[in-house]
Amino acid sequence: MNMTVNCIATSPSVSKARVGEYPPFIIIGNPTSARVAKFQEALAGAGQPAAQVIAYADLLAQRVDLATVVTAGAVVRIESPDRDFAVEREFLRLGAVQPDEVGVFARLDPAAVATLVDDTGEIRFPRQWFLGYRAFMHTLAQQLAACPSHRLMNEPHEIATMFDKPHCHQLLSAAGIPVAPALDPIRSYAELRERMAELRYPQVFLKLAHGSSASGVVAYRISGSREQAITTAEIHRVGREIRLFNNLRVRAYHDHKEIAALIDLLCQHRVHVERWLPKAGFRQRTFDLRVVVIGGAAYHAVVRLSQHPMTNLHLSAGHTSGRLPVEELLTRLDPAVWAQARASCEEVMRVFPRSLYAGIDLLITADYRHHAIAEVNAFGDLLYNVWHEGKTTFEAEIAAMRVPA
Repeated sequence: MNMTVNCIATSPSVSKARVGEYPPFIIIGNPTSARVAKFQEALAGAGQPAAQVIAYADLLAQRVDLATVVTAGAVVRIESPDRDFAVEREFLRLGAVQPDEVGVFARLDPAAVATLVDDTGEIRFPRQWFLGYRAFMHTLAQQLAACPSHRLMNEPHEIATMFDKPHCHQLLSAAGIPVAPALDPIRSYAELRERMAELRYPQVFLKLAHGSSASGVVAYRISGSREQAITTAEIHRVGREIRLFNNLRVRAYHDHKEIAALIDLLCQHRVHVERWLPKAGFRQRTFDLRVVVIGGAAYHAVVRLSQHPMTNLHLSAGHTSGRLPVEELLTRLDPAVWAQARASCEEVMRVFPRSLYAGIDLLITADYRHHAIAEVNAFGDLLYNVWHEGKTTFEAEIAAMRVPA
């Protein structure tokens, strides 16, 4: 399969370099980010100079004018904002003054945002953060549109959409891509139970609409009068103050009052709820896959194993979680099913035609016959020790940006 580059060019004249040469790269990101460091390593491995890094903090403070940095022929890569508290607080500040077209969710006013302190693991107003991040992406797109002829590896508005789980789900469903049925909108525990009873769903996945890395995810099931919530989220109560934290240790709640309080609190920040599709099992554990699509082609992939519903590899679960090369799974998976699943991953990126890459979370059903797309991750393209034709994901992305004929 040929790699067709799905990146946007601001004009037909995209580079001063000759056909086949590498253009200069510019990264918008956090200079201390491990992802930025890995991309710089990939550039060095290709014999290319380091990319110029423009810090989120400098753009947010308007200390940098992109028009003076993005020169003709350059390639711009927008990286993850990562977990930089100062940057997160600035997105919250921006979000405090943005209108919300969806509904009324928990917010802090700008003065309260200014008083926030870094408390590791706390989930801080994700809907407000998203509104600020989306506004910043819109401003970034406007600034880049005024820059000289250049190319983008990923487009700001599409990045923002990938961070919006309900919207992303709607787009994939409308495109005919297999996804789990959604129950949105859900605004409370009581409403969730009502909808589950109406649809006869005994189990669902509840996610923060703008969360990442399993933050605030709840795998919820009911059986008669019993209920269970498996989650990374936990509530901390200090006097009358209730705060929400993300824990790397996955835990199970069985108490009705605790579960209802947790789900009600998550709903204050907007949630996306889907029917819980049972995952396939392999080696006594369930699994899903992270598949990276680059230039329209899905080649890089890794199998994520777990003994609990969340498969994110960073979660603390000892021997219960792990990863496998996709080649080991293919000894069990029907080639036709794998071909269909890969095709769906590639179809996802046709929904985002101005982005070169994304990481797709792919679920194979328990009968090994069907699949569904669980999530689209704008910054889910970093896979360690996974190669295709001798290239890592970052190396493949850099190669795809050679000056076209």
